[in-house]
Amino acid sequence: MAKLALVPLLLLSFAAVAVAQIAFDGTWKIELSTPPASNPDVWLVQDGIYRCESCVPPIRVKADGRDQRVTGQSYDTISVTVVDARTIREIEKTNGKVVSDETFTVSRDGNTVTDEFPNGEKRKGVPVYTKFIFARIAKGPPGSHLISGSWRMSKLENVADKFLLLTLKVREGSLEMTRPTGQSFTARFDGTDAPYKGDSGIDFVSVRLLNKDSFEEIDKHGGKTLRVTRMTVAPDGKRMTIQSKDAVTGKIGRYTAVRQ
Repeated sequence: MAKLALVPLLLLSFAAVAVAQIAFDGTWKIELSTPPASNPDVWLVQDGIYRCESCVPPIRVKADGRDQRVTGQSYDTISVTVVDARTIREIEKTNGKVVSDETFTVSRDGNTVTDEFPNGEKRKGVPVYTKFIFARIAKGPPGSHLISGSWRMSKLENVADKFLLLTLKVREGSLEMTRPTGQSFTARFDGTDAPYKGDSGIDFVSVRLLNKDSFEEIDKHGGKTLRVTRMTVAPDGKRMTIQSKDAVTGKIGRYTAVRQ
C-alpha cells in the first residue's frame, strides 16, 4: 500500500518537471541597472597592512605589492599596492594566473570609491573597463588610507554580457546550466550533489525543484554550503527573479533576469 501511495506523488513530480522545462529553458540575461542589495564592504589600509573585514574569512595582508597566500577564498594569493593617497591596486591569482586585477580610486570628496577592472571587451581597439561604484557609509580611523571605512555598492557600469548570461535546460529530471565564462553543471532536481565545473571556488552543487516555476540551487566547496540561490520565473515567463544568500555572511543579493 505504501508503494502504491507513492505513485500519484511520483506522477505529480514528473509533471512538475515537465512544466518546469517550459518555465526555465532558455538563455537569461541578468539586469544590473541597479546593484543587488547587499551588506556593506569594509576595508582598512593602515600602517602598511590591508584588511578586508567583510570578507569571509577576513583578509589581512601586507600592502607591499607582493603576492601573499590566503585561504578560504576563491583565489589563493593576493597582492595589494598603495598607488597614492586615493588609490590602491589589488591583484588576485589562482595557481599563479591572474583572475582579478582591480584598481580602487576614492573621489576627491572622499564620499565614493570606484572599483575598475577590464571586462575583456574592446571598443575601437580600446579595452572596456567595468566599474563598480560604492557610496561611503562610514569613515576609517584617523591616519588610515582614504579607502578605509564601510561602503555600499550604488552603481554598475560596463558589465560585459558574458558575466550576465546563463542558459538553463531541463532534461529528464535534471537541470543543465552553462555560462559564457565557462561555468557549468548538470544536477538532478532531487537535491543530490553534482560536480560544478569551471569555478575554483565551487566544487559541488545541488538543485531542488520547489514548484513548476521555482527551484533552489546550493553551491558548495569542501563539503560546506557557500550560497543558497532561489530562482523564480514570473507567470508571463519573460522574467526571472534571483535571490542569493551567502551562507556564511548572510549577505543577500536580489536581481532580475530577462529571457532572451
